[in-house]
Amino acid sequence: MELFIKIVDGQPFEHPILGENFRQIFPDIDAENLPSNFARFERVVQPMPTDFQVVEGPVYQWVDGIVKDVWILRDMTEFERNEKIALLTTFANSSIQSSKESIQALINSEANLTIKNELMNFLSDLNAWVLVDPTNPNFPIASEIIKNYYR
Repeated sequence: MELFIKIVDGQPFEHPILGENFRQIFPDIDAENLPSNFARFERVVQPMPTDFQVVEGPVYQWVDGIVKDVWILRDMTEFERNEKIALLTTFANSSIQSSKESIQALINSEANLTIKNELMNFLSDLNAWVLVDPTNPNFPIASEIIKNYYR
């Protein structure tokens, strides 16, 4: 994708525009020989943060003669980290509770004894589950019998 950006006082200004739009708006400007008040722009994919990182940006900066998206990847503050752990913990615990309720409802309505026993075993696994790592809650997984039966 071809993009251009306006330059004011040597710095990127506002947002990039598509090459096609640039040519329509500025038909007298040679895109291969840009004046100092325009520059080529290159999109840079946002980096993928780890569980306890934050992506900030992008900001538009000069990089090797081209203006690019510049992303800042930083570690979460202690406050942000604690908030995320609390959110993940709440999500994991509510997911388990919801699963327990759903499985109990299936047990209550299931006539097939083999399936009912599998469901009770799964409910036992859910009841025994303990959250150790909120970023990887490692939820119990239903048996293949249950998965295949409820497809």
